[in-house]
Amino acid sequence: MKLSRRQFMRTTTLGSISLAIPRLLRAEPPRKNTDDIIISIFLRGAADGLNIIPPWGDPDYHQLRPTLAIPDPGEEGGALPLDDMFGLHPGMKSLLPLYEAGDLAIIHACGSPSPSHSHFQAQDLMERGLESTTQEYRGWLGRYLDYRRDDSFTVFHAVAMGLATPRTLVHQAPTISMSGIEEFSLKLPETEEDKIRELLLAFHEGDRPLDIASRETLSAVDELARANPLQYAPENGAEYPDTEFGHQMRTLGQLIRADLGLRAGSVNLGGWDTHEGEATTLDKLVPELSDTLAAFHRDMGDRMSGITLVVMTEFGRRAYENGSAGTDHGHAGFMMVLGKNVNGGRVFHDWPGLKKTDLYGAGDLQVTMDYRNVLGELISKRTNGMPMDLLFPDFRETSHSGIFR
Repeated sequence: MKLSRRQFMRTTTLGSISLAIPRLLRAEPPRKNTDDIIISIFLRGAADGLNIIPPWGDPDYHQLRPTLAIPDPGEEGGALPLDDMFGLHPGMKSLLPLYEAGDLAIIHACGSPSPSHSHFQAQDLMERGLESTTQEYRGWLGRYLDYRRDDSFTVFHAVAMGLATPRTLVHQAPTISMSGIEEFSLKLPETEEDKIRELLLAFHEGDRPLDIASRETLSAVDELARANPLQYAPENGAEYPDTEFGHQMRTLGQLIRADLGLRAGSVNLGGWDTHEGEATTLDKLVPELSDTLAAFHRDMGDRMSGITLVVMTEFGRRAYENGSAGTDHGHAGFMMVLGKNVNGGRVFHDWPGLKKTDLYGAGDLQVTMDYRNVLGELISKRTNGMPMDLLFPDFRETSHSGIFR
C-alpha cells in the first residue's frame, strides 16, 4: 500500500501536541515527587466577581446594581453567606460545604494591574503572568514546568483539555492537548494500523519540530492506550455534569488516577461576557462551574492532598449595571483555589469599597491584590518552588497572604 504524505495526514487523526519541543520526554511510570498537581481553570469572557461572590455587606452594592444585585442572605434568591461581608451566588450551593470544610478559599478584588479591557490582550497577559507584552512567549505555568523539568517528566506531564494549548501551558516541552480520551487515538482500520505506523515513522525520521512532534504523538497514543484511563469511573459517588466542562474535568481525574505523571492541567469554561441578560447567563454557568468543581473534589477524595485547582478570569465587570440588564468590562475580579492544603473557609481581600470615589477608571472595582501574588504563593508553598523573578519576569513585589499551607 502506498500513501502520499497528504493522504496519510487525511487518513489519521491524532491528538494535538505543542511544537516547542527540545527533546523527547520518556513515556514511563512517573517518579514520586512532592509537587502538587496544579490545574488552571480559566473563565473566559471576564466573569463578574461582584455577582458570583457578591459583597452583600457593602452598602453601595445594591445602589450600583438596583436590578442585578444578588439579594441579601435570607431573602428569596439570596446569597449564600460566607461572612458578614461576602456570599456565594445562590447557584454555588455545591461549593459551600467545601468552603465550610476549609478546602476552598476565595480571593476578591484581585486581578491584573494592566488597564486593558480587551479580552484577548488581558487573557494573553494573565496567562503569561505579565503586566505588559514582552518577548516571553511561555505561560506562567509553563515557566514553572520548565524550571522543574527533570527525567521524571513523562509525555503526559502537561495536559490541556481542548483543541489547542492555551498560553498558560506553553513551555519548552510538549503539552498534550485533547478533547477527550476517546478521541486521542489513531482513527485507523485495524488491518492497516501497523502499515500506517511504519509510514508515520518513515515520514518523520528527522529532527525537525514536526518530526519530533509526530513521534511524540505516536508515543503518547501508545502510552494512553496502555494506561487505559477510561477504566476508572468516578469514585466516592461523584457525579459530573453532562457538559463539556464536566467531561473535561472528569477526564483529568481519570488521567490522574491512571498515574501517567500529570504535573499540570488546564481547562477553559467560556461564555462569561455578560453585557446583557447577565442573570440568565450566570444562573446557567455558575451551577455548572460549582457542581463540576465539587464533583472533581469528591471524585479525587484523598488525592486532593496533592492537587490544587486555581480558578481565574481575565478581568471583572463594571460595578454599575448597564441599560441592557448586564455589566460592561471592568477591572478587578476574583479567584478561587481548591485543595486539601488551602487555608480555606475565608475570603482573602483588601476590600477597596464601592463608593464612587473608591472606584477605578470609569467605575470599576479596584485591584488591591495582584493575581501573581496568589500564583506565586501557590508555587512557593505547594511545590518545591522556583525563584519568583523567573516565574514572573516583570513583577518585583511578590508577597504571601497565607492562602496556602
